[in-house]
Amino acid sequence: GLEDIKVGSVEEFQGQEKLAVILSTVRSSPDQVYFDVQHNLGFLSNPKRFNVSISRAQALLVVIGNPNLLSQDPHWYQLLNYAVENSAYTGCPLPSKHLDTDAD
Repeated sequence: GLEDIKVGSVEEFQGQEKLAVILSTVRSSPDQVYFDVQHNLGFLSNPKRFNVSISRAQALLVVIGNPNLLSQDPHWYQLLNYAVENSAYTGCPLPSKHLDTDAD
């Protein structure tokens, strides 16, 4: 029932696993993502939080977010491409590469 549903931040799930996880990345504004990166906040600047967030699900992980913004991070970009390659992605077309590769 509803009492079995747990809602919380990434840190609250450290060391736990759940059968299914719905992960909301919440940011949809480029201005907010830029702020997060500059101030080391959120998922885009912290590989450990990224790892915890995607590794808690035992059977099903649903990620809700803006792939155009998430793909600016190399870890999220790899996850998005993995989902596409395994027919597990639904949404708008992904950018061909994340922004960091433009500097190469």
